[in-house]
Amino acid sequence: MESGDIKKKISVIMPVNLGYYKSSATYPEYKFMRSVNSFLAQSFKNAELIIISDGCKKAEMIYMENYIQQPSVRFEYIEKQILFSGVIRQTGIDMAEGEIICYLDHDDLFGKEHLATINKYFNTDKYDWVYYNDYLIRNISFGVLERKISPVPCQIGTSCIAHKRSLDIHWVDGYGHDWELIRTYLFKRRPGIKIPTPQYYVCHCPGLMDF
Repeated sequence: MESGDIKKKISVIMPVNLGYYKSSATYPEYKFMRSVNSFLAQSFKNAELIIISDGCKKAEMIYMENYIQQPSVRFEYIEKQILFSGVIRQTGIDMAEGEIICYLDHDDLFGKEHLATINKYFNTDKYDWVYYNDYLIRNISFGVLERKISPVPCQIGTSCIAHKRSLDIHWVDGYGHDWELIRTYLFKRRPGIKIPTPQYYVCHCPGLMDF
């Protein structure tokens, strides 16, 4: 174990827009709620979920009807941004209170030990960021494939990184903004360490699977 039993607060950033667009996930309202519920089911409770609505009134309505009474779930509506805007996740970081930042897409989900694993192995006294493998859902029965992640383009992204909130980082715009954040800001910091695989389940990859 890298960091002992110290329970650092973790902020989970979730951008959301439930509109239908090219390559969007099917049943977005259901998957959004499934994702939020997977956060609420975490065994590690010293955490907050920050949902940033990218101009999505539908997401706001779901939050108001189902989650407004959950003190660990926060919601912020912003005006609709350009496709692949960095403003959305940056807004979440600016709101965050946790020592550690990680991410959850609204059409993916966490296993119940995901945040506990990050807390256990992310020693923030030694490292500014960490990365890890994630899981691809491969069939409707939730058969999984562990995806072996390396810190290289087209592999590493928000499903497999956590970083300290105190880092001076800024999300940029564009399709490759996950890699640009990692390359531009995280690689400049103390080297990231690969930690044992938590439980991030990628449920939607355009052209590959959608569950």
